[in-house]
Amino acid sequence: MTIEAKPVIERYLRPQNYDRVQRDFKPVIRLINSSYGEYSLQLREDCFNIYYQGNSIAKVEPNKNGTYTASIHSEFVKDLLEDLDKYSDIKHSSNDGNSNRYLRFRIQPDNLHGFFQRKHLNRISGRIRSVHNGEEITMEQVIVTDNPLSRDYIIIDRQVADHTNWSRVDLLSLKRDSNDKYYFVVIEVKLGRNPELRHKAGEQVSTYVRHIREHIDDYCACYELNYQQKKGLGLFGNEMPDSIVICREQSSVKGLVVSCGYSLVADENIKSLKRVIRSNAWGIAAYQMPRMKLSDI
Repeated sequence: MTIEAKPVIERYLRPQNYDRVQRDFKPVIRLINSSYGEYSLQLREDCFNIYYQGNSIAKVEPNKNGTYTASIHSEFVKDLLEDLDKYSDIKHSSNDGNSNRYLRFRIQPDNLHGFFQRKHLNRISGRIRSVHNGEEITMEQVIVTDNPLSRDYIIIDRQVADHTNWSRVDLLSLKRDSNDKYYFVVIEVKLGRNPELRHKAGEQVSTYVRHIREHIDDYCACYELNYQQKKGLGLFGNEMPDSIVICREQSSVKGLVVSCGYSLVADENIKSLKRVIRSNAWGIAAYQMPRMKLSDI
């Protein structure tokens, strides 16, 4: 018997769980859609994450018994437990050897709207702002906000890793070509003063591009389904197509380093990176925000 090889990347829900999430999370998705980009939802391997300005609020997993488990950093909810307890059961979970780092909340479908109500999300968001998870994550969010969803350009995912490569791509986008197909654009975000911008960022993007090209069929199948499920969940508006086709030619995958900052250090670092890109013939691009939109590159 031939065993079918597992795809290298599976950022989507299994059919039975997709149907449940589509039914049970309608109020939560309406809240996300009305947040002007503050909140977002990204599909993972048979689960999903809810983000606030690029920081993960909760990892949500469908359970076999019809409930859901939401894993949230304990720092984000330490003053909210009494309110959340009305809508869930709580238990500690082990994570990175620290049993108190994340709390796991088991939620009945009827309680999802109450658990993820705007008041609770606002309080969790306030805690995230107080601990501030990094400038480059903030800049990722600026890029996402400044490049809203359109038929021509889609930022389809963030913090992308797969089963064979645990290095994370900051942002993965899709750009439409003249044949109405889409192709991948791998984006690495660096602050202008980050010394990695001079060389390492280009090498990272070049490696990511090569990896996706090597597994182009798996990546295309994954993100065609990822898009279709997000559309079906109501995360994309009526102006967007129900499904898309991604080009399977390896050469179609592009790479981009985005530098954030106008300082003289940033100017020198981006100039150095462009020289390194040319000398290594990496075939990727680099540009400095906020001079143009990514869809114009």
